[in-house]
Amino acid sequence: QNVAQKKFRYECSADGCTNKAQTGGVCRRHGAKVKRCSSEGCTNVVVQGGVCVKHGAKKFRYECSADGCTNNAVKGGVCIRHGAKVKYKKCISEGCTNIARKGGVCTRHGSKVKRCSSEGCTNIVINRGVCLRHGAKVKLCSSEG
Repeated sequence: QNVAQKKFRYECSADGCTNKAQTGGVCRRHGAKVKRCSSEGCTNVVVQGGVCVKHGAKKFRYECSADGCTNNAVKGGVCIRHGAKVKYKKCISEGCTNIARKGGVCTRHGSKVKRCSSEGCTNIVINRGVCLRHGAKVKLCSSEG
């Protein structure tokens, strides 16, 4: 049985820490300095030009080339709605055609899913350890229609 391999990344040099290293070879928890937004009273992380996204930094992204569409381009210059085909990884169990979740396998073949932390609830976690019924906040589409 194959197991999905992790991509290489630099780890924090502190003993026993497996967090991603920032500046100076250490993670934020062990003293890496992170630049903060220069706008007064803002504590967000700098994205571009000394400011955060909220205060004017532009995150570079490709837009869909279809007329009037402002979605992110996924493949071939278009979004999923306008024809970009996205290939999902399939479960590595023989004969299974489900989408792989964790470790290269689907939930039926051993991928663990987190369950709601409310007592007696067996729903899948959506956000902050709880399901929708028990207070998970889900960002809904802001466009009309």
